[in-house]
Amino acid sequence: MDKEKILIEIASYCDKELLNTVNSAIIQAEYPDRIHFAICYQGDDLDDYYELKKINNCKIIHLKQSEARGSVYARYLCQSLIGDEKYIYQVDSHMRFVKHWDTRIINQLLSLNDKKAILSGYPPAITPEMLTAPLDDKIFDNPGYGTVMYAKDFRTDVDDSYFISCASKLITKDNPLAYKKNAFIASGNFFTFSLAHKEVRYDTSMYFYGDEMPMSIRLYTYGWNFYNPGESFVYHLYKKEKSKFPGLKHDTMINENKRLKTLLGITKDDVIPPEFGLGKVRSIEDYEKTFGIDFKNKKISDLAKSGDFENVKGN
Repeated sequence: MDKEKILIEIASYCDKELLNTVNSAIIQAEYPDRIHFAICYQGDDLDDYYELKKINNCKIIHLKQSEARGSVYARYLCQSLIGDEKYIYQVDSHMRFVKHWDTRIINQLLSLNDKKAILSGYPPAITPEMLTAPLDDKIFDNPGYGTVMYAKDFRTDVDDSYFISCASKLITKDNPLAYKKNAFIASGNFFTFSLAHKEVRYDTSMYFYGDEMPMSIRLYTYGWNFYNPGESFVYHLYKKEKSKFPGLKHDTMINENKRLKTLLGITKDDVIPPEFGLGKVRSIEDYEKTFGIDFKNKKISDLAKSGDFENVKGN
């Protein structure tokens, strides 16, 4: 039985569910002592912060609400807290874990026989019943369905956007798409070996959208492979109470898009430090050819829109 340490990375912004998320991970783990946390706590209400400080193996970076610089920077700070953990599970701050999730998810990752495997997908939703149930309630005894991420279209938040909007669909355990490769990671449900986070650091010039698609491309060029989970071991609260955060500013989104265009080689409007650039194992062109996405001409194939990469060469 693999009992290596798991580091759970959580970027949180004024989230009242953070403490429940951490406690759920501990209570539901088969081996709680191996669970470690790296948390970026952004907010001025420190009640939960002091409670988290009491938890063993919990490292926290605190930013005042006024100091918050978006989810990407927060995830970058979480990566700075990596120790000797073998595995990393990056999740959001409003989740519920299923019973013995730690053993189950490690077994699922190792079953892929790929030293550069990543399990990722948008998890199923927390139901109202789950939200009010005890963290160890029987409702969490069994994993939820796995999911397949797929491309919807290029975003329209700013002019000439190169960010792709993704969605997901549920799959059953015996579905042929379970454990097959995909083109994207979901930043709130991202389980892999710690080497992935050591090789590919979050780009601090990004703000919000940069924590999924640009990271997917960069990880791919470093040789990492994304797999649809056959089962999902967390549930996600998609409709949560809104914080006081004013949201994305238009200028911020424009700057993110400029950064992405430079990363893709479409323009040279930005200067990207090597630590935030592409890997050398595979190219952008390899990514486009494999998954049917043409960034320059903004074309998304039916393959990418279905997420059905089962028969793609290399899968």
